[in-house]
Formats: sequence, structure tokens, C-alpha cells
Amino acid sequence: MTIHGNLKSLSVEDLALTKRYYESIQPFEVQPSDTYEFDAEFPAEDGERIIAEITLNENAEIEDLYCTCRAGGFCVHLAAMMYNMEERKTVLFLNGLARQNIRV
Repeated sequence: MTIHGNLKSLSVEDLALTKRYYESIQPFEVQPSDTYEFDAEFPAEDGERIIAEITLNENAEIEDLYCTCRAGGFCVHLAAMMYNMEERKTVLFLNGLARQNIRV
């Protein structure tokens, strides 16, 4: 599934929760990648940092998701990353470069 597809699959409530969380952690931006692996850091209540990673394949489909928050599955941190990537059109940019055989 793609990032766009994952976000579309969220319930209205979960999407609203994602947007609220995303707005609460501003300024936030998924770290740039020269591969299809994207990383982000989030603040945690205990002062530690939560690390999340999204890996895409060459077709911009999600290959792997990882987050240290221990919530399991598709957590709010991964959803916030996807929301940011969708908002900044990160995947469209990568797809355009891949079609031109250009690596970032």
C-alpha cells in the first residue's frame, strides 16, 4: 500500500487525531533521504526521543514501517510522518526522479 492509501484508510477519528498530533509537534519535517528510507524523531513524555522509519520500494509502496513507541502497527508517529510526506509531496517528487533515473 502507498502512503496516500494508508492515510485514506484511516477513520475520520484517527485522521483527526493524526492532524492534531501533527500540529502539536510543529515545527516537524520528515528527514530527507537519498534512498527510499525516511526517518523522523518525535518528543516523548519521558524526555527520550521516539524514532520512526518508513521504507518505500521503487514503486513508492510501503515496504517496512518501524517505530520505537511500542504501540505496535500503524501508530500516530508513522501516521504523522505520512501526513507530512503527503503534505510536502515527497513521494511524487521521488517518483518523478525515479522515472528520470535520477537518484536523490
